Amino acid sequence: MKKCLFIFGFLLFLVGCTNTEDYIVSDFFVAGDFTYKGGFENAGSKSSSKVVRKNGLKFIVEETVDTATRVERVYLINRDSISLIYTGENTSVDLNNIDLTKGEVILKAPFTVGKTWKSKENIYEIVNFIDAESGPEVTVEKTFPNGTVERIIYQKGFGKIQKTIITRN
Repeated sequence: MKKCLFIFGFLLFLVGCTNTEDYIVSDFFVAGDFTYKGGFENAGSKSSSKVVRKNGLKFIVEETVDTATRVERVYLINRDSISLIYTGENTSVDLNNIDLTKGEVILKAPFTVGKTWKSKENIYEIVNFIDAESGPEVTVEKTFPNGTVERIIYQKGFGKIQKTIITRN
C-alpha cells in the first residue's frame, strides 16, 4: 500500500512539473488534410491546408469545404502566436494584398491555464493543458461579444482536433 501511495505521489509530482512554456505554438497548428464530422445536418466538412512561406513569413493557407460553401482562411504563424489574418468565401487569396496588422490572435504562448487575451472583439482563455497519452493538448475558449463560447482543442503535431460551440442564455 505504501508503495502504491509513493508511486501515485511521485506521478502527481511529475505531472505538476510540466512546463508549458517549453512548447512552441506552431507545433499545435499544423497543415494537412482533415475530415470533420457533425455540423449542419451532420454533413461534416473537409479541410485541406498547406504551409506557404513568403517574404520571410510563414503562413498556413486552409481551404474548408462543406455541403454548400468553400471557405479559405490564412493564418500567420509566429513562434509565440497564431493569427487568423484572412477569411473569404469562394475566393482565392493573394498573400501580397493581405494586411498583416488586422489579424485575430487565436492561439498564444505560454500555455498557462487561466491566461487570457483580447483580440478583435473576442476574449480568449486557455482553460486546460494536458499531457495526453497521444500528445500534449491545449484547450482554448473564445468568447464572442454575444456570450457564445467556442471551445477548441489543439494537439501538438495534429493541430485542431475538436471544436465545440457552447450557447449561453
